[in-house]
Amino acid sequence: MGIIRVDSVSKVYHQGRTSFKALDDVTLEVDKGEFVALAGPSGSGKTTLLNLIGSLDVPDEGEVYFNQKKLLELSDGQRADLRLHQIGFVFQAYNLIPVLTAAENIDYILLLQKVEKSLRARKVNDILHEVGLADKADSRPDELSGGQQQRVAVARAIVTNPQVVLADEPTANLDSKTGRKLLETMKQMNRAKQVTFIFATHDTMVMEFADRLVSLKDGRIVSDVRK
Repeated sequence: MGIIRVDSVSKVYHQGRTSFKALDDVTLEVDKGEFVALAGPSGSGKTTLLNLIGSLDVPDEGEVYFNQKKLLELSDGQRADLRLHQIGFVFQAYNLIPVLTAAENIDYILLLQKVEKSLRARKVNDILHEVGLADKADSRPDELSGGQQQRVAVARAIVTNPQVVLADEPTANLDSKTGRKLLETMKQMNRAKQVTFIFATHDTMVMEFADRLVSLKDGRIVSDVRK
């Protein structure tokens, strides 16, 4: 059984009298160490699927499993602990803390994990070098470009060596050179440490890097190709 399993999942969103079925009877299994791209047009359901896998939302029907555990059977505290220790998130909107520097934003999750201070400092320094932002360690988000903020968000997601990284359009605000460098960093981590990566993306470069391409349309999986 894979590290992630989505079993006959459906999700409906309601806005006033209008209902929208974001996912419709989706089944998907992802093995440890895969590098997967969820692709499809806006409204296809890829971000919703990512959020369900990351336990940021719950399905209306079906089950989501993480390491063979049903997410719906976990308490709120257990799901929060799962997100803190085993899942790294890269959001399209960055979700950086405005009053913290780049280094402090990355350090914050290590602090929540109660990592010892000197080890935190070393990890933050190393990851900032990896994403090419060593000279921006003391800059706050409003002093960084969109692409630089995204690189901080990626660094924050991977600094803890999580089992799974979920990335929603991680290259959307990056030039192709920076985007490729980030993808190479994540691919290296994927191969060296068997970290599972799942992307929701429109970017053909992400799709090219992926070992598996899952295409969605109207809330359903229409193709699933391993390269």
